Amino acid sequence: MSSRNLVRSPVSCSAAINGCFTSNTCRSRNYSQHSHTTNLQSLQVDWKLLPRKLRKSTQRNTSFFTQRKLVPHCSSDLSTSCREEVPNYLAVNVLQDQSNTTQVAARKVLVILNPNSGFRSSRDVFYKKVQSKLRLSGFMMEVVETAYAGHAKVLASTVDLNKCPDGIVCVGGDGIVNEVLNGLLGRDDFEVAIRLPIGIIPAGSDNSLVWTVLGIRDPVSAAIALAKGGFTPIDVFAVKWIQAGVTHFGLTASYYGFVADVLQLSENFRLQLGPFRYVAAGLLKFLSLPQYRFEVEYLPLSPGRNPELKPQTEKSHEQLSDDGKVRRGIQVDGRIEDSWITRRGEFLGIFVCNHFCKPARGLLSPVIAPKAQHDDGSLDLILVHGSGRLKLFCFFVAYQLCWHLLLPYVEYVKVKQVKIRPVGNTHNGCGVDGELLRGEGKTEWQCSLLPAQGRLLGRHPNALE
Repeated sequence: MSSRNLVRSPVSCSAAINGCFTSNTCRSRNYSQHSHTTNLQSLQVDWKLLPRKLRKSTQRNTSFFTQRKLVPHCSSDLSTSCREEVPNYLAVNVLQDQSNTTQVAARKVLVILNPNSGFRSSRDVFYKKVQSKLRLSGFMMEVVETAYAGHAKVLASTVDLNKCPDGIVCVGGDGIVNEVLNGLLGRDDFEVAIRLPIGIIPAGSDNSLVWTVLGIRDPVSAAIALAKGGFTPIDVFAVKWIQAGVTHFGLTASYYGFVADVLQLSENFRLQLGPFRYVAAGLLKFLSLPQYRFEVEYLPLSPGRNPELKPQTEKSHEQLSDDGKVRRGIQVDGRIEDSWITRRGEFLGIFVCNHFCKPARGLLSPVIAPKAQHDDGSLDLILVHGSGRLKLFCFFVAYQLCWHLLLPYVEYVKVKQVKIRPVGNTHNGCGVDGELLRGEGKTEWQCSLLPAQGRLLGRHPNALE
């Protein structure tokens, strides 16, 4: 008997199976013809000469090996090896898992990562928590990190859609999602690009979109939602600067007045304060609160009318006045034209929401537009009338408690379109999904809707199949 056989210990079946799954490190059938009985006998040679503790250990190991039938060999094919030791149901399940893995088609996506979003932790979030889960789910990913503001828009507008037919995954906040959306809708083939789903891994300062629409707050849940598949239709709204002919698209909300001023001022503290820049900018702007004057004209979402109305004579409409009178519709041959309503005066804030805008951060998770839905085919307009710090303070306190719609100077209406014109020295900027649009000179903004034109990868846990 060779000394080499005395040293080699028997191989357990679990180790053999693990070897089959890895790189086929198991021995071949013809590697050794020695029986396990011979090996056990060789282990028992001169066991009395060993120390007492070592002798007891040898006895236990010998009794264990003799009571259990070991597998003499193992190959990489589970159907022809390990039959005597592995239960039949285990082998069948393993084979089914392997067959299911081979049948799943790989999903090709482009991952755009913003390394400066939030607390600058998006790299760790993606590479340590998300990437491995997406790979196990069958995703083939090309990861690109943004190098400057607007880089995600450039990538989405120039990427070959054949390389990412299953969508674009954004790692960051609502801002990078907005850039990707505008990049896709700015392409020459935007009819095809608009149908490309957008996935979101929340890792930014504000992740209101994915939390409101999909009910996802953390990156791991977002990866699981992407792995499950499916998509959620969502309305897209367009904000057009009429004088310049520039159109910007959004998925969450556009806002004017105090909040737009805070967004502009917060850009000065982006690198130093990160997500807390909004708090610092809000306090500074609150202490030096200016007056905001706007002229707002909106088209309300009128209820459905009976198409079998009898013809009626034409009626004149009411003229506009400074106190915000209603411009009545015109009835011609039984057809009632839409009525535009105008509001003029001082406004602390104007919000045009596409969904109810639930912030991902915060204890109470208040909503600004509780009646809004992401796929209801309408926009929700909120007008905060008046001026002064007291009214502004009361509004934000009531907003945290979801009581802001009960205030007498807050107007809430569902609309089809909105036109907003700053008056006098009022700040003429506009915020869309965390991105600031700067107007120059006399500016007029028009908000309109593209119903169910966007797609988000994943579904809400409570969504119906």
